[in-house]
Amino acid sequence: MNNPLLNILIPTVVGREQEYSKLYKKIESCIFFRKEFNAEDVVVTKAIDNKEITIGQKRNMLYESSSGLYSWQIDDDDDISDDAIELILKAIKENPDVDCVTFEEYVNIDGKEYKSNHSNEYADWEGDGSSLLYDGFHFHRTVYFKDVIKTELAKSVPVPRLRWAEDHEYSKLLKPLIRTEFHISEQLYKYIHISSDPKERYGLDK
Repeated sequence: MNNPLLNILIPTVVGREQEYSKLYKKIESCIFFRKEFNAEDVVVTKAIDNKEITIGQKRNMLYESSSGLYSWQIDDDDDISDDAIELILKAIKENPDVDCVTFEEYVNIDGKEYKSNHSNEYADWEGDGSSLLYDGFHFHRTVYFKDVIKTELAKSVPVPRLRWAEDHEYSKLLKPLIRTEFHISEQLYKYIHISSDPKERYGLDK
């Protein structure tokens, strides 16, 4: 049996079963009920704990377990567009050797909406949300686990064993290794953030 084209990796924790179920049903509706897909093209893997380990460790575990040619991590409290998987699979099939697939991101922080763009063409992460950057986005992001990355490449550098800010640190390690990128100019990822107690959110007492 050939490896699936895409392994969707979901880090989750005890107590967020409803969030995980909602996201999984969204993914399911994007894959299994669309005639243009082969169900074998995509596999979903989750890693769950009670915040005993850092999110960085969990992301590493997910990458190591990935069976897909490409891997995409989606946090359990986030969302994706209805056509995200369709467009990503199309990009992979038409560009089978590309290092990563990037896209725009819808951001909602405590009810306020922002626009983010992911591309390795940026020098680094930019923007604090207070104003638009030169190309009309509030945030710039270089490639990291919210993007679709060739699994072999994603595994080649470790996600730092941190409880937060592991995303930016990982992007710095990965950036020099990215040679080719296919960019989709649509908001495929939806980041939904509601501010909460950082000790509870990040498991700082674990």
